[in-house]
Amino acid sequence: MKYRAVEPFWASYARLPLEVKTKAEAAFRLFQQGAGQPPFHPSLRIRKMAGHPGIWEGHVTLDYVFTFHVENDPATGETIFVFRNIGTHDIYRKP
Repeated sequence: MKYRAVEPFWASYARLPLEVKTKAEAAFRLFQQGAGQPPFHPSLRIRKMAGHPGIWEGHVTLDYVFTFHVENDPATGETIFVFRNIGTHDIYRKP
C-alpha cells in the first residue's frame, strides 16, 4: 500500500489551522493503520463522493474533510491512495 498527495492537497494543508493539522495527522495514521481498505476506521466516515466518480471523501473533524482517489502502480500493481484536497466542506466544489 502506497500513499501520496498531489500539490493542491499540500497547498490546502498548509492553510489549515494548526489544531486541524494535528487532527489530520491523527486521521491519516488511522487511515494507514486500516491499510486503506474497507472497513475504514469508522471515525473517518469514508464514503464515495456523489457526483464525482472514483473520488472518495473522509472526515478529519465534523467541519474538515479530505478527498482521495485510488490508483495502481503501473510497475508493481500496488494500490496507491492519492490524497487530492483537504479543508472545509467547500472543497466538495473541487475535490
